[in-house]
Amino acid sequence: EHASRKRTSSPVMRTLSAMLVGAVAVGALGGEVESIIPIIDISALVTSDSSTEAKREVASMIGRACEDVGFFVIQGHGISSETIEGAWGQTMAFFDQDTAVKLGENSYLLMTDEYPYGYSPFGGEVLSKGEEGEKSKNEVPEKEAPTTPKLGDMKEMFAVGPWNEAAGMPAVRYPATPVRMQAAWQSYYESMETLAGGLMEGFALALDLPIKWFEPKFNKHASALRSLNYPDLTHLGVVPEPGQMRASAHTDYGVLTILKSGGPGLQVKGRDQEWHDVPYLKDAFVINLGDLMSRWTNDKWVSTPHRVVNPPLETDGVSRRRQSMAFFANLNMDAEVKAIPTCVDDTNPAKYPDTSAGEHLMAKHLASTQGILDDSWMEKVLKSP
Repeated sequence: EHASRKRTSSPVMRTLSAMLVGAVAVGALGGEVESIIPIIDISALVTSDSSTEAKREVASMIGRACEDVGFFVIQGHGISSETIEGAWGQTMAFFDQDTAVKLGENSYLLMTDEYPYGYSPFGGEVLSKGEEGEKSKNEVPEKEAPTTPKLGDMKEMFAVGPWNEAAGMPAVRYPATPVRMQAAWQSYYESMETLAGGLMEGFALALDLPIKWFEPKFNKHASALRSLNYPDLTHLGVVPEPGQMRASAHTDYGVLTILKSGGPGLQVKGRDQEWHDVPYLKDAFVINLGDLMSRWTNDKWVSTPHRVVNPPLETDGVSRRRQSMAFFANLNMDAEVKAIPTCVDDTNPAKYPDTSAGEHLMAKHLASTQGILDDSWMEKVLKSP
């Protein structure tokens, strides 16, 4: 009998079973499918009285997931349902407003070169363009350059950056309505900060580092909270072009992403080059690594391409709406990104030149926007004291 079917009261053993055999997922097109993405109970990492042994057991499972697929689903995260539901409801109310309201007076909420957060209308971003930002002209011959612009992803979004002025990022802007959105989002953001810190402690243990190794690199972080609304396409009168998706295939930029999703649709590209559904569990979060973490670990851990596919039409002819909230955990902008000591040795030297987290992050971000942003904003942030 498979390990995943054994009955046990141990959270660690239940999690290990999920990792060894795979988890049952709600598929992007409905129904249950077996997933390559493990489900891990991280309660030992976020509970103050957990033993070091218990923390190391969870960290070991996280480390294996980071090496194998770069994605895992977490339960036992400790975030209250009130915090999650409060932010979720206010976000939905925001997206239900007219576009003019979402842009704010004089469009002060629009994502621009001066403010890389705020509101981006439907189709305003092409995530796969971020992949192109990694390639130089020498790596991509002129004849291979695309002759037509890529179609925007079929979503709208709203984002904020850090409240901590020491992060060096623009001051947070909020819409006038819903009136409770700011308080709900700040509570959610702070909960995500705490959860990201706990996950990084797990990362440290998995990489044979002191448990607080990442802490001084995350104490004035530039993390962003982004909400995404994938509307009912039939309601908008939109028919997807061939290959156009809710979120095109991409990898994330930073250290890790904490995703709260309102339903299935997220897929990951496995080592077999096939697309696999990510398990959807209502009270869980999906965690994935970003490009910076892969680079930092000298490719020991992987940043995996993923996408959000278009759902089938409902029986009444209306395509499902989908909402998600993603916390992109980024380091301090001035943090040095140099191969982690435990990830290099004489037979496996560093593959990448040293950089800073800010330079890496902003180059990727600018590449993913359809000309909305330019280099002037990045240069000002990186040169600021």
